[in-house]
Amino acid sequence: MLEQDVKQSEADRIFVKAFDVASAFDLPAVRKVLEEDLHGKLLEDNPLLVQFSPQKMVGVFDYGAIVFFDVERAERREFIEKLKLFTQRENKTYSEDDFVLNLAPRTKKPEGTDELFVRELNRDIALVVGTVLSRSVSVEFYEKLVADALAQLEQPIASLQSTGKIPHTQRELTKRVGFALAVEQELAYTLSVFDDPDIVWDGGKPIEELYRNLKREFDLEDRIKIIQQKVSIISRSSTFVISRIEGRRSQILEWIIILLIVLEILLVVLGKMG
Repeated sequence: MLEQDVKQSEADRIFVKAFDVASAFDLPAVRKVLEEDLHGKLLEDNPLLVQFSPQKMVGVFDYGAIVFFDVERAERREFIEKLKLFTQRENKTYSEDDFVLNLAPRTKKPEGTDELFVRELNRDIALVVGTVLSRSVSVEFYEKLVADALAQLEQPIASLQSTGKIPHTQRELTKRVGFALAVEQELAYTLSVFDDPDIVWDGGKPIEELYRNLKREFDLEDRIKIIQQKVSIISRSSTFVISRIEGRRSQILEWIIILLIVLEILLVVLGKMG
């Protein structure tokens, strides 16, 4: 009896896995692969949601994330290998997250970021869960990237504060500043597509409540605000360091001009003496 209960419990659980794969996906190209090559059934075109069995679905988002519903590990790797051909700027490392959908007669509000109780897995539920989970792993990627960008600027800023000098070559420091500014630009683009999805307005009040609850449980808004604050620090620090570099270059040019003037005067004087 116990073994039967365990099997029943496993059958009523849908395991969800999300990956942040790249900066962007070419959704029309991905759709063609999922529909024509892998024979999936299209449920939504943007974000892309394709069904392969009643509980097996794949969601692909234009900001570079993939969400798998009830897909085994080996098959997930095969999907990613096929679909990463249609990415822009594939990530060196993938941010990922796990989630569990429990099918139960009564729904329950999420009490954390690990699982959710729903009556069934349908298109609307998959879109809401996929949207929140995909955004969470995308935000996680940028959390790591922004932390790295801050670390890149921490040492030169600290050195400027303590000694008034920049401890690196201009080329190396310019590369670090460029990296920080690139993070700022890409993050601004990604967050621009994080508006409430259409399903929130089209799916009725239960879907809207589910979306709000999940977004709150994953702390998406607070995490995004923290990233934006850090990016603002990066931007100000970058501007400050660049101004110091330009100031140092101007000072060097001024000394060169002064030396040239002195040299010219000396030549004139020596010429008259001769």
